Amino acid sequence: MVRCLAVAAAFVLVCAWPAPKETVASPAYRAYAIKLVTNLPAGARIRPDLEAELDAMASAARRKAGKSAVRSSDLLRQAARAQAVEMLKGNFVGHRSASGFRFRQRFEAFGGDERGDFAEIAARDRQSGAVDKAKARRLFGQWLKSAGHKRQLMNRWYKYVSTGAIQRGHHLYAVQIFWEK
Repeated sequence: MVRCLAVAAAFVLVCAWPAPKETVASPAYRAYAIKLVTNLPAGARIRPDLEAELDAMASAARRKAGKSAVRSSDLLRQAARAQAVEMLKGNFVGHRSASGFRFRQRFEAFGGDERGDFAEIAARDRQSGAVDKAKARRLFGQWLKSAGHKRQLMNRWYKYVSTGAIQRGHHLYAVQIFWEK
């Protein structure tokens, strides 16, 4: 009898637990992000070649550390690109957009809320010189030298990465988003 009551009580708690609320800002962010990426600032351009290079660097660094490689994915590429554009426009590096949107809102707008653990890393390289693979490697090196960024990059649960890279002049801004499912 006591066992039946405990099971019944557990069932009531699970059934009565409120469902997660839909993130109201996510649809608003999605529209905002698409507009950002399709209307780039003057002189700016998206660099799919460097996005692929940075995706490959993430996998190589993980393999070198004994972790599984991450698969490059387009699922969150627009979100990563949009944050890179925000950073370029505002001349900052961070995870909260100049318009007030946070990383979770970017993630949910493009990836949904059922993809497990996720993280974002961001950086820029404004040193003079060509915006090429060498600059991308230097930018990626910033992440490896930062304990917090490296910890996110090496999280054993992550299986996917989407990278956004934008260039204006000799400046390169990049964002990588990782997730597990």
